[in-house]
Amino acid sequence: MIRLTAALALTLVLALPTIAQEVVLVRHAEKSTEADPGLTPAGQARAQSLADLLRATAPTMILTSHARRTRDTAAPTAAALGVTPEVVPIPPGDIPTHVKQLAEKLGTLKPGQVALVVGHSNTVTPLIAAMGGPTLPNLPECAFSRLYRWNVAEKSLRIERYGVENDCPLIE
Repeated sequence: MIRLTAALALTLVLALPTIAQEVVLVRHAEKSTEADPGLTPAGQARAQSLADLLRATAPTMILTSHARRTRDTAAPTAAALGVTPEVVPIPPGDIPTHVKQLAEKLGTLKPGQVALVVGHSNTVTPLIAAMGGPTLPNLPECAFSRLYRWNVAEKSLRIERYGVENDCPLIE
């Protein structure tokens, strides 16, 4: 009887659908113009919109660059979920190394975990490609409302908008 119960339990566990890891990628929100800029009021509102959107998704990993604008964009989500963002600095002039470091950290996600990556116009789409996704052009400078959902197991990408839409086209 014990063997039958153990076999049944194992069968039930194996029959459960695998919950895929998901990586949510966004470019930082609207920034001001000073050196190492923070967010404008519109950017602060967008960052809060991101937190509201991701509350149910509940990322367990949040990655940013060293730039204040990425950290400020991630801050409301981190505060709402009690997750400490991890800063992955961009080596001077070396975006490929930064993207590789991000991909390695994302490779540690366990089934069912979700990560949020707040990047830049020239890091979001290269990271998608580094994870096995399609090669997409860098984001235009006007793109702040795009949100990319990369399903690791299915190798599928969804592109959405969040927050207040701006006039930037979804695909150029």
